[in-house]
Amino acid sequence: MADRHTHLIERAAARLAETQLARPDASQTRRAFDVPTPATSKLPLLGLQPSAGVQPDSAPTAPHTPELQIDTIGLRKAGLMQDPDSRVAEEFRIIQTRLLRQSFGANGSAASQCRNLVMITSALKGEGKSFVSINLAGEIARQKDRRVLLLDVDPKLHGLSRIFGAASARGLLDLARDPRLSPAELILPTASEGLDVLPVGQSDKRSGEVFASRRMGEVIEAIAEHYSDRLIIIDAPPCLASSTPHALASICGQAVVVVAANSTQETDVEAALELLQVCPHVSLLLNKVAPWMTHSFGSYSYLAAEA
Repeated sequence: MADRHTHLIERAAARLAETQLARPDASQTRRAFDVPTPATSKLPLLGLQPSAGVQPDSAPTAPHTPELQIDTIGLRKAGLMQDPDSRVAEEFRIIQTRLLRQSFGANGSAASQCRNLVMITSALKGEGKSFVSINLAGEIARQKDRRVLLLDVDPKLHGLSRIFGAASARGLLDLARDPRLSPAELILPTASEGLDVLPVGQSDKRSGEVFASRRMGEVIEAIAEHYSDRLIIIDAPPCLASSTPHALASICGQAVVVVAANSTQETDVEAALELLQVCPHVSLLLNKVAPWMTHSFGSYSYLAAEA
């Protein structure tokens, strides 16, 4: 089984390399909906502070204090690990280093052109992409080097927003529908310092259409530009179950495809990569690997050792 699985990943990686070599120039493909708009239209409509010299359409609203905070219980229910010295936590730290270097460079400077947008997805449901999203976000925030904003763009019944207890909270869907709203009004703080969440919002039968719309892309892109000093992690639906990952791939700086070990078929991985090929950087993350199938990478305790 291990040899078969290794072969699958190698084939998928080769396929990914081929699509990246054949990809057009990023300046031509970064936005799938590159429609000319007035320079002042996007940020004021989202309630974000415009750049110098740009006057908002109306006076800024008073500071807003969120009524809801995501507590430790909600974070645990979502799968956020509590042991910073566990084997899985160590593995997430290796992954986060690569993501941060790609988004902010070696010197940690603020991101540009939405390079701070990282979409986490998978080919199929049940591969653990939400677990990866919350733990990457939580581990990066725990290091205190970078604030993290987690966007929930998956309106499934058991999505992160519902697990957090924020199913009724306004969020991304409401921002896309109502240009008078500001993200600052809807972002929820969490019990984990440095980690904030923007819920999926009020979902209905047309939520899939809204997430695939040009307006949603503009909303997320404007959030990334406004919070350029943060890493923004998007928990997106599976590629082969929703059009959302394909619609957002062109505005994201990175996409991470979570692959379930000994479960996901090679053809499914290839199909997911094909849908994400407009994203400048796509990575594969192997999940649900049995300990006996991997290298002997373990955990290490940083507590004071006995004399």
